Amino acid sequence: MKNYDVIIIGAGIAGLSAAYEISKSARVLVLEQETQPGYHSTGRSAAVYAAAYGSENTVLYSLVRASWDFFKNPPDGFSEYPLYHDRGILFVSDRKHLPDLKQHYLDMKERNPDARWVDHTFINGKFPPLTDDYSEAAIYDPNVYDLDVSALQEGYLRAIRKAGSHIKTGFQVTEISKSSDLWTVSNGNEEYSAPCLVNAAGAWVDKVADMAATRRINIQPLRRTAILVDGPDGKVPADWSMVVEFREEFFFKPDAGKLLVSPANEDPSEPCDARPEELDIAYAVHYATEALNLTVKKVDHSWAGLRNFVEDRGPVIGFDPDAGGFFWIAGQGGFGIQTAPAAGRLAAALISGQNVPQDIQAFGLREEMLSPARQTLESTP
Repeated sequence: MKNYDVIIIGAGIAGLSAAYEISKSARVLVLEQETQPGYHSTGRSAAVYAAAYGSENTVLYSLVRASWDFFKNPPDGFSEYPLYHDRGILFVSDRKHLPDLKQHYLDMKERNPDARWVDHTFINGKFPPLTDDYSEAAIYDPNVYDLDVSALQEGYLRAIRKAGSHIKTGFQVTEISKSSDLWTVSNGNEEYSAPCLVNAAGAWVDKVADMAATRRINIQPLRRTAILVDGPDGKVPADWSMVVEFREEFFFKPDAGKLLVSPANEDPSEPCDARPEELDIAYAVHYATEALNLTVKKVDHSWAGLRNFVEDRGPVIGFDPDAGGFFWIAGQGGFGIQTAPAAGRLAAALISGQNVPQDIQAFGLREEMLSPARQTLESTP
């Protein structure tokens, strides 16, 4: 049996960002059940950074804003590629819902002064395929960027290994036990121990909690589907904006010369290797046909991922008060990548006995807002 300072279960972006930060001062082992890191939610995300995302929610807004400096100026040697690229976003509606869109703009403007009410000419310059019904007016937010998930993940992996920590893939945890102050994790053949066990297992966090005989947080995985199709004239220009129906009925986004289309569905699922349902693919094609001057002749690729939420739809980051040394990083929903740098720093600080980092506190976040014992999680059946 080998001993570490910290064992992390899960090599998605949550586990990797925490391992990256913790490895600066401790020896870490990351255990991943799949054959590669980031196989599930991380590798299937649309991956954007929106500076005003979650501005009505102190926790999300704090983690989003406190992550930007890392994306903009990563540490020397972290990545040879930029971690972000300009994108911009248009929030749209059909004519029937324009009054609601205008109210949405007025509400958004209070939190995001850079948001603009734009007309058809502006919209046509940013995303030409939108039909007249969806391009009479829109909200434009320039502070939205594509994130390079591959570069971010590779940067984390490289730095973790360079620090002397380890990542073990293909490790299916079958047993967790605690003796004295040590947690022991086994797959039936190998055992590893550490005084701190971090549960960053994504959709499987409650299953890990069961093995550790700790409380559940009642995670609910929600499946979301996306497809890739050709644009109206074949290749989709890389400088088109992202388009989101303001009630999140659908969204469109350029992706490597194709058009990514999603019905923005949230369908309850068991933890699994998510696959797209034919009905969801049909909905994606429907929205592309309805809102765009586009005839979808074929779907080049389709996939689905799980977005994992708790009852109050906020992240869970902190020690279980009733299970010494058991730490949660869970419930990142659809914002795990854009909050990863700050969430990783926050987790590392709390695990080492420090307070929430000052720059994150400055946006209003407090440790108890993230606690696995907070009351807003208790109403989940």
